[in-house]
Amino acid sequence: MKNIFNSTLNKIKKRWKLSSIIALVIILILVFVARSNASKNSTQLNFEHPVQGSITKTLEISGHVDAKQKARLRFIAGGKVVYLGAQEGDAVKKWQTIASIDAASLSKSLQKNLNLYMKERWDWETTTDSNKDQPLDTVEQRTVDKEQWDLNNTVIDVEIQDIAIKNTALYAPFDGVLTSSPTAVTGVQLLANDYFEIVNPESLIFRAAVDESDISFVSKGQNANLVLDSYPDEIISTSVSYVSYVSTETSSGTAFIVEFPLNKAANGNLLRIGMNGDINIVLESKDDVLTIPTVSITQRDNKTYVGVKTGENQSEEREVKTGLETDDTIEILEGLSVADEIVVPKQ
Repeated sequence: MKNIFNSTLNKIKKRWKLSSIIALVIILILVFVARSNASKNSTQLNFEHPVQGSITKTLEISGHVDAKQKARLRFIAGGKVVYLGAQEGDAVKKWQTIASIDAASLSKSLQKNLNLYMKERWDWETTTDSNKDQPLDTVEQRTVDKEQWDLNNTVIDVEIQDIAIKNTALYAPFDGVLTSSPTAVTGVQLLANDYFEIVNPESLIFRAAVDESDISFVSKGQNANLVLDSYPDEIISTSVSYVSYVSTETSSGTAFIVEFPLNKAANGNLLRIGMNGDINIVLESKDDVLTIPTVSITQRDNKTYVGVKTGENQSEEREVKTGLETDDTIEILEGLSVADEIVVPKQ
């Protein structure tokens, strides 16, 4: 009997310990839930009214200043500069002589080539007369052919030299500014790869590359606002004047070149080729529409919801219909009014 009593007492003690542990766990869970609810209730929601105004969707791209009319002029064979009609930075007129080189050595070379031509021609005619009305074997025919080719080459040399003499002067192909010159003095020997560069400031453009995924949104005539790195506080208004039909490869993938004229820019005299900047193309714009911050919306099951104030620090979800969307704001077509207050997450 005593053994049975002790066994029963031990079982009660074990169950009491287990019950105590379970009760403690339940209490901890209740405390955690209570604190979580208290924390949620203590979070202050941030409310704002929708705004009646305008919304503009833009595409921002980067690029640089360039010119439509830009030319590099070179002397075909180089030569000694005997005349300079402009210095680097000077304004030039169309057909103005930029520079000329000494034609004396070229004339001597032309005379030499003419002499070689006459010699080759006499050799060719002598060979032709010797073989007149005679059948030629293979060796003789090859000799005649080689002399004919030698004669043709001397003719080409004479023509090339004549072209070089005619190109001993460089002329401006349009009104502009001489932006680069290989020399500032005469008497300098120029090489064939030395060049004079002329740019027409009236043809300045902003050139940028648009990714192929965005090019379908861009078309001629769209307005755009440009901000150059050199003038961060100035906005230059322009528009799309050209969209390339041929793609180009960039570091980020396939893109298309888009151009914007800058000839009407207020600070056009301060613009320089190569200046970098960012331009926003206006894709679509609406006035007098209801807008809210984009971060206020949530999407679920192909529907859009907004938190609307129902009481002091309380809100409920309301389905809305949206329209034009930008990175910062979104148009509300149905579901809200300016009198409503919506939940805007703090950032």
